[in-house]
Parts: sequence; C-alpha cells; structure tokens
Amino acid sequence: MATTPGLTRRSFLKAGLFSLAGISLLSACAPAAPATKPAEAAKPAEAAKPAEAAKPAEAAKPAEAAKPAAAAPTAAPAAPAAAQPASQATGQITIVIEAEPNTIVTKDNTTNNGQLVVDNIYDHLTARDNATGKMVPKLAESWTRVQPAVWRFKLRQDVKFTNGEPFNADAVVAAVEDLNDPQKPGVGATDFGSPQSAARVDEFTVDVTTPSPDPILPEKLVHFPIPAPKWLKSSSLETISTQAVGSGPYLLTEFKKGQHLIFKANPTYWGPNKPKIGEIKLVYRTEQSVRGAMLQAGEADLAYNIPAEQLGQVPRGIIEQSQETPMFRINSEHPVMKDIRVREAIVYAVDTAGMIKSLYAEGIAEPVYGQLVRKGTLGWNPNLKPYPYRPDEAKRLMQEAGAVGTTVEFLARPGQFPRASEVAELIINALNEIGFKATVRFLESAASTEALRSVKPDQKRPDLQMTSVSSPTLDSSRPFDLYYLCGGRNHIGCDEEWDRRYSEAKVLMGDARDKAFQALWEYAYDKYWYVPLFGLNWAHGASARLQWEPRVDGQLVFTEISLKS
Repeated sequence: MATTPGLTRRSFLKAGLFSLAGISLLSACAPAAPATKPAEAAKPAEAAKPAEAAKPAEAAKPAEAAKPAAAAPTAAPAAPAAAQPASQATGQITIVIEAEPNTIVTKDNTTNNGQLVVDNIYDHLTARDNATGKMVPKLAESWTRVQPAVWRFKLRQDVKFTNGEPFNADAVVAAVEDLNDPQKPGVGATDFGSPQSAARVDEFTVDVTTPSPDPILPEKLVHFPIPAPKWLKSSSLETISTQAVGSGPYLLTEFKKGQHLIFKANPTYWGPNKPKIGEIKLVYRTEQSVRGAMLQAGEADLAYNIPAEQLGQVPRGIIEQSQETPMFRINSEHPVMKDIRVREAIVYAVDTAGMIKSLYAEGIAEPVYGQLVRKGTLGWNPNLKPYPYRPDEAKRLMQEAGAVGTTVEFLARPGQFPRASEVAELIINALNEIGFKATVRFLESAASTEALRSVKPDQKRPDLQMTSVSSPTLDSSRPFDLYYLCGGRNHIGCDEEWDRRYSEAKVLMGDARDKAFQALWEYAYDKYWYVPLFGLNWAHGASARLQWEPRVDGQLVFTEISLKS
C-alpha cells in the first residue's frame, strides 16, 4: 500500500545536524538510501509540497522533500530483525530541561515540554520516520481519505494499554470525544487538526472527520495522544493532570509538582523499538548555565538548551537545527497600538540583527524574514525581507500618532529560549528609546501560557508578550491557525479578509497551497501584528556515556536513548 509521506526537516535545513565533542564537529545522522521519488520533489532549499498520492515502494530522497499524499493508505514497515526486549532495559539517567510541563492532560498538551512527557507515555495514530521524514504507521496500520473531510484509519490489533484495556476504535473515539467535550474542550484541538468527530466503523477501523477538508491531517496526529478509554472517562481532571495510562514505551511512575517526573520502561511495550534505559528522571532548571553545570558535574546525562559557550566544556555538545522562531505579539486592539503607525514603530525599534550578533554564537541564531516560519516550511515566502531597524523613523511615527508616553507592559518567560531574559531587556530599552514607558514582567511557564491564551475582549489581554513559535508539520497552517485565524487560540483581533483567504487556501494541495500560503504571509507582513526576532537553533549537552542524537522532527524519543556498554 502507498504512504502519506511526511515533510522532512532534514531536506531543508541547510546546515544539517552538528554534534560537537569539545570543538570538533561530527557528521549528521545519515538518511536512508534514496528510492524512486513519487513525483517531482522540492529542491533542498525549497518547501515540501503536498502531492496527490505516492507509490508503495517509493520514499523521499535524502536531500529532497517527501510530499504528503491526499488519500493513499499507508502500510506498516517491517519490524527490526532483532528488537531488544523491554525486560532488558537497564540503567538510570537524568534529563534536565528549562521548565516543568504546564500540563500532561492529553487534550491540552501543546507545548514542547509537555509533549516531551506525553509523547513517551502515550502512543499516536501516526509517526514520522527519522531517516526519511515520511509519515509511517504507529497505532494506525494504514489510512486513506474516504471523503474530503473524512480520513479512515485501520488500527493495530495487538496493542493493550498499561492497565490491560485493549486498544481499538473505541479508544480513538473516546480521545476525540474528550477533545471536543462541550463542558471543557481541549485547547490542543487546532494542533491536532481539529478532529470534529470519530466514528467506529468496526472494532479496528475508525473514521475521523474534520470541520473542513484537511489534506495533512495524518501529519497533525503525530502528537495526538490516545489514552486508555475507560480510565480517561472515569478519571477526574486532577487524576489525569498527574497520572497517565497509555500504551507507550514508558510509564509515568512519579510526578512531584515543582520537583521532578520519573519514568520507567514499560515491560510489555508492543512496539519494535523497545526501551533501553530502565529509569529516566526529568528535572527542570530555569537558568541555562545551571543546566550546563549539572551536566559538567555529572548530575545530568542530557541538558537541554545550554549556553552556546558551554558546548566546548561539556562532554559532548550538540547543535540541533530547528524551525523555532522567537517573536513577540502586539495587542492590536490596545487603545494606542491599534494605530498601525504605532505597531510599525515597534517593529522599526527592535534591532534583531544586533541581538543575533551580541547574544548568540555562530550557528545558534539567524535572521528571520518577516514571518513566523523559517525556510523549509511550506508557505515560507522567499520574497519577504527581515524587518529593518529604523529607530529614527520609529520615533517619528510615535510622535505622529501621539503615542509618546504610552505605558505598556512586556511579558516574557525566563528560560523559554536561550537568553530570553536578555532579549526582553533589550526590547524594553528599545521601546523606551522611541517614547514608550515600557516595563517587563517575567512569568513562569503556566502563567505565561495562560497570558498567551488571553485573547478575548473580556480577558485581560497583555500589551506585548514574547514567546516562540514552531511548525512541527513543516506547514504554515499551524502558526496560521494559532496566531492569525480569527478566534485563533493565541491571536488578538480578527482580520476578515485574511480569514477569507485562509479558508480558501488551507484546503489546497501542492504548489497551489504553497503559493496561497506565501501570499498570506505577504498580506500579514505590513499589518505588524507580530515581531519575528530570529530563527533559533538549540544547543544541548550530553554525558560521555549517553548515546543520543536529535531527531529531524525535534521530538525527544526516550527509546532512541541508550547507554554505551
């Protein structure tokens, strides 16, 4: 059967993946051997574009983009010849990240830190192959588009949840119903493709319906967790906030709020890639340098987002290419900032090139081109330029708009990305230079997320808030859905013309989708709703005994971590 190929990040990220031992560079993970391409593939520097279908034996070439098909079913790959039994998982490691997950509730889980936890204890219908970037089966053995807004998934028949419940169509239906609970709908619906309903066809076949045709729904379901259905229905919010019953390779055995999480290998895990580490402890430290110091002191085996200057000091430094774009949101309905001249002044006031040069080492930060996606994401517009630094013009616009002296508060989260606090301080200084009376307030993770989602007129909407945006599906639809769509989870205001154009564009495929999305970025460019700062790659550190390399999709998969013998 044919596949619904994924959009491989490896095809587009120009620098690839670098691993440093001291200062020396190691080569990136080698992609799978090339196969016949299904249709004309995107060039390495271009975005991948959805195609209508692909043949069964075809795969993306290592340097080219695989293209998602609209309706072709996907066959499960053969299991490795010698999969390690879960019972052989041994040893214990500690991983340190920047903040505690704001939630592990499956339907609300959308942040990187939350997905790091949830993706290792729950399984998903689909997955992405790390070598090719193609979409491959997980809990679903195959899928096909049976109607424009209906996808049919054929499910595995040999999976059980860790409490003994069987995995079947009822589990998928329960997860979708929970997501759409009218009393408490899941905030992650948009990230998961907004599945409106799921209907059991038979015990191991389920139809998932979306509000409008979605040609890349299987791409979006790679992060949609499937919990044990009876447990999900019978558990309180307090229970599912601190406990988990999934079918994944690890069990969450302890969650001490504010301290740590402990995972243990699932001894009955069904998948071919068995856990190799017996126990994993996850801790959090806000300061980058503290995370790096923990690694140097032997208190951690993997430290996420350490200072670039520590890359040569830890046992093994790693630069992970990403699609991350730090930015800040302007409240375009603020009494003063609703004036487009004021928003334009804010954009001109910020010296992003200076930030890159003064705060980040080579290979960590790079210019971003007036849009919230980076090169390699479908819809990225090559004709747009970075916003210019024009402080004198910004001062003139502030005077012209009568905005000088306006008091604004800038919200930021320390540790959200490397040197976030320093970036926030530079922005505050820039705003005060052009005439604002600006102050900064730093929030912890949960409060920051709550503020970002405060977008309705009856909520206290932040004046300015810094965050970071990614496009894990390598398709502009995610940032569009979250930050531009009228009623988008993180978007203040509504532009009806942009909305109209997007409703027409998001059902398209291939070149038509790419061009329509490029036009949407161009339309938004001079509205100044957001200020993209720079593209950011991640610096990590690993202990000498740890075997691990970042994936092309940015996920931290525990089963891909092992200890050297």
